[in-house]
Amino acid sequence: MDCKMALVKDFEVGLVTDFTGEQIANITQRLLLALEEYDVSKKCTDLVPYDSVNERILKQYCACLFVDGKSEKTIYQYKRTCIRLAEAVQKDFTDIGVYDIRFFLASEKSRGVSDRSAENMRANLSAFFQWMTKEDIIAKNPCLNIKPIKYADVVRKPFSSVEIDALRGACKTKKERAIVEVLLSTGIRVSELAEMKIGDIDRSQLSVHVLHGKGDKERMTYITHVALKHLTAYWNERAENGDYVFYNNAHKPLCAGGIRHILNNIGKRAGVDNVHPHRFRRTFASGLATRGMDVQDIKTLLGHSNIDTTMEYVYTSAEKAKASYCKYVA
Repeated sequence: MDCKMALVKDFEVGLVTDFTGEQIANITQRLLLALEEYDVSKKCTDLVPYDSVNERILKQYCACLFVDGKSEKTIYQYKRTCIRLAEAVQKDFTDIGVYDIRFFLASEKSRGVSDRSAENMRANLSAFFQWMTKEDIIAKNPCLNIKPIKYADVVRKPFSSVEIDALRGACKTKKERAIVEVLLSTGIRVSELAEMKIGDIDRSQLSVHVLHGKGDKERMTYITHVALKHLTAYWNERAENGDYVFYNNAHKPLCAGGIRHILNNIGKRAGVDNVHPHRFRRTFASGLATRGMDVQDIKTLLGHSNIDTTMEYVYTSAEKAKASYCKYVA
């Protein structure tokens, strides 16, 4: 990568905290046009040392992911994998080869990392080195010759009707019941619930405007009369007059971790295992599919970009599959 492009990439990094991805893209485009008339060279000085090679490359990569609309959580996962690789092999990213990556993945598996997690790491590293290739930082992606790691698919079941009744019965407060009902009726992510404000809910249309979806993608989903009733009951009794839908006991907006903690406690009281926000989302999707909703519409409500992701959320029991077979074949 020449000095001019290196300057632009470093410039982008400095914009990340103050500008949106679209604004950064527009500013970068104008800077590139302005630099067409100039020759750019790197100033060498021993008084102002540069960051390490790996740190500079990671800053550039994370800035690009941000501009592309990736969520903070996704960027963190990519960055974390890259850092673990560099620490394991003790090399600059530009010097890492295929055997270094194989060694890293093997060492991760030897310390107990699951095949699925190892495959996620491989995919993260492949994307990172592919980006380095496109940016002319390296000549070839060292992950090209590393095959995907096979792993056994774990069936992630939604809540059964009996489990849902148990969870509802285990709620001790109006807030707990409202959280359960909102998750069951909207299928939103826990981060979206934490960011949701009262003004995002149209009570007359029973619709919810999700403003803080994954990758900052907006969408519309819907809420049932039952969920809205329990929400209203919670709002009428709470002390806070703020804009957020849920608040914690310290009178601050309830965060994602707080929601997980509440659901975990409800699950323990109900005697239901694996009670976490994403299982409510899976229950929402599977319930709609069971009642005959088109998978494309489910995809829209969940806010997925890829229908394959949606299909992973839809659970079909053996009994339902047999009933469908008898309906259409017998």
